[in-house]
Amino acid sequence: MKLLMKKLASYAIDYVLVAGLGSLYAFCASVFYLEPATQNKAILMLVCALITVVLLTCYVPTKNNGQTIGQRLMHLRVVNKNGKPRTWWQSFLRECILKVSCAPLFVLFSVVYYVVYLLIMQRNPKGELAHDLLLKTSVVEV
Repeated sequence: MKLLMKKLASYAIDYVLVAGLGSLYAFCASVFYLEPATQNKAILMLVCALITVVLLTCYVPTKNNGQTIGQRLMHLRVVNKNGKPRTWWQSFLRECILKVSCAPLFVLFSVVYYVVYLLIMQRNPKGELAHDLLLKTSVVEV
């Protein structure tokens, strides 16, 4: 249960960081769209938002030994079950698509999966959630 709480805290940190920076760029873009002369700057701000999201969700975990900023603060790391290094594609699917882009559905699906697993299997699922099983990854404490 302690590992699950650390995972949730790291997810919250990552989500607030990515959503906060993305929202900041989006807000600036909306301000630039108001004036016809600065609409090119608005497009640039949206591109910067996209680059920021990709850097925080793909580049940082791949180059930082399988850790996002939230996972680093919570002393967690995502590893492949086969022992190979984490790939950009895994980081993109796990961090960007599942955890950031589909955040409300991801949280709801994870809670339902966890409760159903507890009810059917009658045991603790060791904090592994469905997206870890799908991507063949595991979250371990550092």
